[in-house]
Amino acid sequence: MIALIIGLSAVLFYLASAWTQNRTPAQQASKRAYALSLAAWLLQGLHLYLGLFTEVGLLLDLGATLSLTTWAVIGVILISSLRNPVANLLIFAAPATAAAIVIDILSVPAFQGRQFSLGILVHIFTSILAYALFAVAACQAVLLIYQNRHLKHHQSSRLVTSLPPLQTMESLLFEVLATGQILLSVALMTGFLFLDDLWAQHVAHKTILSLVAWFIFTILLYGHYRLGWRGRTAIRWTLWGFGNLALAFFGTKMVLELLL
Repeated sequence: MIALIIGLSAVLFYLASAWTQNRTPAQQASKRAYALSLAAWLLQGLHLYLGLFTEVGLLLDLGATLSLTTWAVIGVILISSLRNPVANLLIFAAPATAAAIVIDILSVPAFQGRQFSLGILVHIFTSILAYALFAVAACQAVLLIYQNRHLKHHQSSRLVTSLPPLQTMESLLFEVLATGQILLSVALMTGFLFLDDLWAQHVAHKTILSLVAWFIFTILLYGHYRLGWRGRTAIRWTLWGFGNLALAFFGTKMVLELLL
């Protein structure tokens, strides 16, 4: 019951954060949304702690993994916004995270908790952090599409006027992509080192899609820093890479837990 109350409280704070960004003046919205999201993030962390750590080990079912990943996404945004103007990403991340918590609360675990070695734990958490960073990059790419479209047609909106200049947005995008690629590389290496069934039938698709995503982001980063790729090209490759990673991360898990 305590975990349920904490989880629902986090949901309410996240929804209040999203509502604040939509309804209050831009200068006030950023600070209020940050404070509300921080409170929600702390509550979600406590909710995750109560659910993840069981007597028999770590319980990482689909609902818990989804909530943990969105928690990492919010954490990345909150920390990054102390240095860079990325708090606007909460307008997407906060309601998505609220939905993830509700799914976690309603989901019935398909298995019991498990004990993991240190190497596998490193693989799990670097994978989650990498996914979180690429999710942030995907949100930035969507904002860039929105910003480009409005500027091209000489239209204005609250969201567009509160965003940093396009050049700053693109610089932030590639900073996030580069950091995410480092973590994804670590996740793949630890997976090859510590997982015995990386190419087993039930996870082979996950491995292949993760490698495809890694190659997509490698090509994108090379294209940007060596060939000057930016704008629509960068946005397309970012969303393409994230789509592959999302399928790898949640697609196979959903099939294994819900369909098989």
